[in-house]
Amino acid sequence: MDGEEGILLKAVRERCSQVSGELFGAGRRRLQVMVETLDTRYTEALAAAESMNEKARVGVELLDNMLTDFETRALKMRDQGFANAAGAAGSLMDEGRRVVDEGLDRARVVVDEGFERARRAKDSLEEHIQYAITRAREHGHLKYEELPVPWRVNPHILKGYRFCESKLACVRSVFRVSNETVNIWTHALGLALVLSIAFYFYPTSANFDQYSKTDVVIAALFFFAACKCLICSTIWHTMNCVADQSLMECFACVDYTGISLLIAASIMTVEYTVFYCEPISRWAYMAATAFLGVAGVIMPWHPTFNGQDMAWLRVAFFVGLGTTGFMPVFQIVYTRGAAWALDFYMESNLLKSLSVYCLGACIYASKVPERWFPGAFDYFGNAHNLWHIAVLGGILYHYVAMQQFFSGAFKRAEGGCPAF
Repeated sequence: MDGEEGILLKAVRERCSQVSGELFGAGRRRLQVMVETLDTRYTEALAAAESMNEKARVGVELLDNMLTDFETRALKMRDQGFANAAGAAGSLMDEGRRVVDEGLDRARVVVDEGFERARRAKDSLEEHIQYAITRAREHGHLKYEELPVPWRVNPHILKGYRFCESKLACVRSVFRVSNETVNIWTHALGLALVLSIAFYFYPTSANFDQYSKTDVVIAALFFFAACKCLICSTIWHTMNCVADQSLMECFACVDYTGISLLIAASIMTVEYTVFYCEPISRWAYMAATAFLGVAGVIMPWHPTFNGQDMAWLRVAFFVGLGTTGFMPVFQIVYTRGAAWALDFYMESNLLKSLSVYCLGACIYASKVPERWFPGAFDYFGNAHNLWHIAVLGGILYHYVAMQQFFSGAFKRAEGGCPAF
């Protein structure tokens, strides 16, 4: 019995020491002191007890008191921990709320400042527009620095700018000399030339009696796109002086859509004739080109596309659209041979048309020659004038190439289309 009680008391002591080792955090040292105190009391009590029974009773009482005291302290520490945690959480929430409020206040200030800057910019633009209208009414033309910022496109063209309060005034201004006179009349007269070809020279051409209804529709598509391009260009250069920014930008987009349609229609005439005897390939390529043409009509309406510093982007877009006309080359080389493909493209005026287009586009984007001699080419001979002449030349060259393509297609189709 004495041995069992001794083992029990020893187990109690070891358990107390183990409890002290399992405690953690900030309360470890405090609980360690408590356990050491209880351990000392336990040792002293056992030493004072005389018999083993008394030692056991004292040990049990001491254990009961120790556990009660430990439970009381644990509950107190838990409640204190909850209180501290609640206080810390409250402080954290208060700090978070303060940070959020400060952030919202700063954001509100930034937004208000942005609105204020936008309002001042709008007021400043409206004042500048009214100043430009008055100045143009008094002096007829404006200098580059007198234009409101959205109307400033080419800083190397220094003078000769129109600025009109209404659309009717813009139309009337085309009959007065300005830095847009050449741009307007090259394509207005070019439109008359293309219409004369479409309705007189083309119907009286040598091969016209061989054209099927579908052939005529394809040729008509090219003439329609060419006329639309020239009309849109003439409208844009007539109306780009209107004192309404949104309307001015809308007319610019109309001009770009005309270019996209002309490129797509020109490519489709090539695809139609090169695959004249292969309807599946013909309509597949033409459908793909039509899709790209529609994309080219939509793309110019994006605000970035019409930016003043995006001339090279516009050129790259239109040149990229034009290069899709070479998509059939790989199939032609594979099915008919490289020599046949080379003859088809090189012996026609197609390369002349493409060369004129590309040269004009590069001149347009580089703003040469006025970049080298600012003010010397304000009215005639500037990059945009040369671009207009290039567009008209490209249309005429492509018409000749189209006639050559149809002649070759009719020869290949004599006696029925052969299988390549």
